[in-house]
Amino acid sequence: MKYEIYGSTQEALSATDEFYENKEGFEYTEDLVNKWLSQYVRIPKSGRVLDLCCGDGIWSKGFRNLNSKLDLYGIDISEGGVNKARKLLNTGADKFVIGDAEKNLPFNDGFFQMIFARGPGLYNQHDMDRLAAIEIISSWHKKLAPDGLMYSIFASTPSKVGTYTSMDDAKLPYNRCPRKTEAVDFLGGKYHHDIKSFTAPFWKAGGVKVLEYSFVKNMHILITKHV
Repeated sequence: MKYEIYGSTQEALSATDEFYENKEGFEYTEDLVNKWLSQYVRIPKSGRVLDLCCGDGIWSKGFRNLNSKLDLYGIDISEGGVNKARKLLNTGADKFVIGDAEKNLPFNDGFFQMIFARGPGLYNQHDMDRLAAIEIISSWHKKLAPDGLMYSIFASTPSKVGTYTSMDDAKLPYNRCPRKTEAVDFLGGKYHHDIKSFTAPFWKAGGVKVLEYSFVKNMHILITKHV
């Protein structure tokens, strides 16, 4: 299935709002999310969890299903996604906020027991190993408590490693338009990282310690902490 390509990031963002709020979204089921999280993520016993680039909040709902004691937060650039997440989690703007995760996160340092980053836009680009991108990764880690963990999860198809998918193959509208900032030089589509290209910026980021890495069922799963 081929999707519409957008001429500007604002058009793509507006379409993303519609994608989440009034259309199907990614259609992850709670059962799938619960099983995946229970298998691959060490769910905290307590504390605050940030769903970084939370979309419609289905992964946060999985955290709640697995441990109702967690204090859940989310951030996403899509107003439509965040509105849907607030409804799904029955929470407000103080917990799930509309904002750009590639800028300063609106949370205090040391605030979270876990940051769950499943496919942030920053990871879609070929060259994550840029100074500004590395600095963003460092800034995310500052929001972790001393014993907190960050999970960075990103899908890459092995047969496509080293290439982008075409823009019209990307389901999320925001990925169907190139965008360029100091930290991101994204060509559109989605880049398929190998181990080195995905993990390099985390090894180089100040205040970040790499704890574990695995590649399971087309998914990079990287666990890091703040030091």
